[in-house]
Amino acid sequence: MAAAPAGLPLPSPQTALVSMPLPPTASAQGKIVAGFPEEPLRFPDGTVVVSTGVSAADSVLQVTADAISAASQDSVVGHFQQKLAPLNFWSEAAPAAEGQRSVRFVRGADSVTLTTSTTGTGSTRFMLLGSLHATAG
Repeated sequence: MAAAPAGLPLPSPQTALVSMPLPPTASAQGKIVAGFPEEPLRFPDGTVVVSTGVSAADSVLQVTADAISAASQDSVVGHFQQKLAPLNFWSEAAPAAEGQRSVRFVRGADSVTLTTSTTGTGSTRFMLLGSLHATAG
């Protein structure tokens, strides 16, 4: 009887964060727009939403958000790292304008870029720009 091959097990397929049919293109001021992937991109508690948007093309959903949190920039970045790491996203620093911090989260073909800055009142304004595929990527 032959021995079973040794080595690392194959990774399990990743579950898509959005599903077909994708929502129609829309935006909202002061609230989360219908079709925004709230579970994987849940905002920190107490966030004030400035605007959100979704735009679908083929099997890709582009998502945007502009919001303000009373938490520090580090706390906001940490929040999204805690939400996205269990979904197999890795993160890296991304280029940002002076006074801003930008982190890119990537998982296969999916990506989310988070940009933060400190407001004049000491709050953190954050912007998300994501590209999520309806098929695991």
